[in-house]
Amino acid sequence: MKKTMCRFDTILRVCLTTLGLCCLAGTALAQTYEFALSWRVIGTTVVYNSRAGFSGAPLAGVWFGADGASLEIQLPGGKSFRTEDFENWTPIAKPGARAVLSTKVVDRLPESGARVVAAPGNAYRAYAAGQWLWRSDDSGKHWLNVVASGDTRLIGENVRALSISPTDPDRIAVVTDEGLWLSVDGGTAWLSLNTGLPNLHLARLLAAPLGGRGLLAEWKNGEIVEWMPGAKVAWIARGQAAPKRDALRWMDVARPELQLEVRKTDRSRLHRTLNAGRQWDDLTSDLPAQEIYGLAADRASGAIYLATERGVFYTLNNLEAASGPTSWIRLGGNLPREAALDVLLNEGGNFLYVSIAGEGVFLTYAPHRRRNPSLMSAADLNSKSAAPGGLMSVVGMKLTQAQLAGRSLPILSATADETQLQIPYDAVIPSPAFEFKTESGSLRMDFDLAETAPVIFTDRDGAPLLLDAETGELLDPTLPLKAGLRVQILLTGLGRVSPEWPAGKAAPAQNSPRVIAPVRVWLNGQTLEVAKAELAGGYIGFYAVETRMPPIVDNALATLSVEAGGRFSNTIQIRTSLD
Repeated sequence: MKKTMCRFDTILRVCLTTLGLCCLAGTALAQTYEFALSWRVIGTTVVYNSRAGFSGAPLAGVWFGADGASLEIQLPGGKSFRTEDFENWTPIAKPGARAVLSTKVVDRLPESGARVVAAPGNAYRAYAAGQWLWRSDDSGKHWLNVVASGDTRLIGENVRALSISPTDPDRIAVVTDEGLWLSVDGGTAWLSLNTGLPNLHLARLLAAPLGGRGLLAEWKNGEIVEWMPGAKVAWIARGQAAPKRDALRWMDVARPELQLEVRKTDRSRLHRTLNAGRQWDDLTSDLPAQEIYGLAADRASGAIYLATERGVFYTLNNLEAASGPTSWIRLGGNLPREAALDVLLNEGGNFLYVSIAGEGVFLTYAPHRRRNPSLMSAADLNSKSAAPGGLMSVVGMKLTQAQLAGRSLPILSATADETQLQIPYDAVIPSPAFEFKTESGSLRMDFDLAETAPVIFTDRDGAPLLLDAETGELLDPTLPLKAGLRVQILLTGLGRVSPEWPAGKAAPAQNSPRVIAPVRVWLNGQTLEVAKAELAGGYIGFYAVETRMPPIVDNALATLSVEAGGRFSNTIQIRTSLD
């Protein structure tokens, strides 16, 4: 049980302290005020695309050192890096001495327009770069495609740059549409050198994590990639095309007459319409950027976010009534100072995702929540209902006091961006609005309080929090769950327990109070046996539902949800295994 207690402490840190915002910076930078936020990286800068290794993005160039002992590359933006162990990259200010390639005259080309270079140290060896990479060992009489194996494209298409070691004709570095690759045997085998390079360009952010699905983005040539919940290594290329976007536009789903649109004249300009396009207002104002690449907005708060060549900018305007343009604030902090390619708000408008050129995706609390706080389940920061005993989050506000029906609620954590509190296990249903107090005032918030409102805990990547019931260890969501494995599902919102338990107090490690409502676990539409449903020992407001993986499951993704008192939780995805 001691190991389980430690694991719950880890989960507490994951759930409550993953993100935070810093205070508003009062200094001006190039006449632009900056909001200093705390950002968290989502994903890496490489993609798994069934190649010989992880894929990246094209480089501006690659060169072996003059002694063949190092390799230098240049990114499209001009930054240069060097590696001497062919694993780790170091930024460099100036290029070193580089190996020089010479062209070679051959009997024939392997493909039209191919560029042919001689291999130092081998008078008969030549390489030809075009859509593919070719090698000849007889001065071009015969050619071998060294980057294709049947229908498999080992390192991607379009050889953009090539370098050959001056000391070894078999040692070659190649840049394709999918980044940087190395071969030490003349192209027989390939190694990806993309890991560690800030060279991922995700042109659009398509959807935030939800219901077991990961973050979706648009990669090269419009292909969709996904950062799976719990992933640690690479984005996954889905082999599907992203939907076409004819114009950069935002439209409110509930009120489609409210729209924002980016138009290009001498520069990008932002326009707003409140009447489906009959009249437009220019909101560009003092935006210090020339190009706008991405747009996101929240109607209720009037928040507008723009991705530009100078980073991400934010303003609060009015998206429901006519108003004049407002000033723009740059979102900074630990966000890399590179071009922002797109912005995205999650479904609840609580989190802001930003794609930064070369650096990947970053996540923070949406700063407009500080003026327009929201109340929701702490388990996924999305569900809009609650039950006695449930953990709740007020996003965008630090509370000093919280009450429900005249009773004080225990505040478990409070920062400027999020306050976590717990509803008493014996709360009256129905209840009046929540009453909150801050250092500067008070407010009331309505919320749907029911006998049960189950929500499975997920982290900010959308990964579910599941435990191995035998060891208390948090299960890796990227690994399959084997048949017969005893699993504990961590939830909130399962309602009253027996015997009664006070809110704000950690549940006991032994003989924990049991859930009163009937509980069922659903896997792919079939019910599983519930061994127990009780408060999670050693933690406040967590419930643990224990079940066992069925004896026959497919090697596939499966959907799982929990039913309590006739109400269903959010749906998560798990991987199952026949082994």
